[in-house]
Amino acid sequence: MSLRVALVVLVCLLFSVLESVVPFLFHLRVARADLLLSVVLYLALHDDVIEGAALSAVAGYLADLTSATPACLYTFLAVLTFVIVRTTGSALKTDGGLQSAAIAFVASLVHSAVAALLLGFVASGVFSIQITPLLWSALGTAIAAPFVFNILRRIDAGFLHAERGS
Repeated sequence: MSLRVALVVLVCLLFSVLESVVPFLFHLRVARADLLLSVVLYLALHDDVIEGAALSAVAGYLADLTSATPACLYTFLAVLTFVIVRTTGSALKTDGGLQSAAIAFVASLVHSAVAALLLGFVASGVFSIQITPLLWSALGTAIAAPFVFNILRRIDAGFLHAERGS
């Protein structure tokens, strides 16, 4: 395993803890920023297919571990999100900023809606969705995305600089 992969997994671990603890500390029941989804978006826009898909699966698995959802729901959605964004990614290249926030907002809405529909179907056999929590989560993810992209871009820049120096 390369050092970069290990660092990205470490960042995912940190973000999964933050996703679990921060809403609890601030009593946020309705919405949370999906930091791991932002990692998946970054990977889809910047990584190779195999490595990015594998790291997306790791991010999704960590989301599964820190949520009370059926096993592999977020793993499946993370890889599906990676594939969809990667497929349409040639028009979406971004290094952060407003464009990454917009991409994260839309991706979070779709990702959360699909997750809510699948969870509702598995749990109760009924498709149901609540719009307000989805909008708040998408807004939180959009606000957090530029910061997540910045952290991952700095990791990549360090490795790119090291490769050019050797």
